[in-house]
Amino acid sequence: MEYSLFADESGTSAADKCFTIGCLLVPTFFQNQFEKEVNLLIKKHNLPNDRELKWSGIKKNYGMINLIIDLTKLITNSPVSFICKVSWKQPYLNWQTNEEVAFYKSYTMLMSYCAKVLQSEIRAKIDDKSDSYNKRAEVVEIIGNHELKNKLGSISEVKKCDSKSELLIQVADLFTGAINASHNLYLNPDAKIHKGKILAIKKVAECLGWDFLHYDTFPNADINIWHFPQEEYRKVPNTLDVKPTNNVAYVTREDVL
Repeated sequence: MEYSLFADESGTSAADKCFTIGCLLVPTFFQNQFEKEVNLLIKKHNLPNDRELKWSGIKKNYGMINLIIDLTKLITNSPVSFICKVSWKQPYLNWQTNEEVAFYKSYTMLMSYCAKVLQSEIRAKIDDKSDSYNKRAEVVEIIGNHELKNKLGSISEVKKCDSKSELLIQVADLFTGAINASHNLYLNPDAKIHKGKILAIKKVAECLGWDFLHYDTFPNADINIWHFPQEEYRKVPNTLDVKPTNNVAYVTREDVL
């Protein structure tokens, strides 16, 4: 089977204690249907269809919080999955040496893992960002396929895209941002974060049967969170099963004021 992969990142600024790369994985046969359902949810929550969906926009916008609740339910009730790698910067020695190189090493590890665990060909679109070396995406593809040699998965393409024109990169942004923010709060309880974002984190967590989003997971087909480096970060603070629920209430305007 072929999968389309849409990826984004969060937490690369110096203020964050961790960074996260998140991949939304959509079977190619289901992509058009999935995009249609996402657009219907955007309309349902009265959000403008020409506005880019971004984690940074979840503050007092209760419609955005309700959208991410429904997107979580949509993922856990469909063949789509979300896999992310949360890297704790302090013990990650490569990050201390060269942040850009470490970032793309993490990208390569995660993308290779996705292809291997799905035993599939993946075609990737990643959010464009400014790099000192402009062929990082090509390097991810080459090294990722080298790591996959003699395995069942492969990476057919890694393409940088403007997230404004890629709806499913925007969806990846929402989940990547929420998961990174929750992990960053765990690692740095004094971090400043808007109450609306806290509420969004708790609501997504509730959809998974959790209280917050700062855990790693046992491998699963819905939402998979991988902590890195594993020696220092695995099971911190705990490893949990995902137990999806569809009975999560929406928030109201008063909840975010």
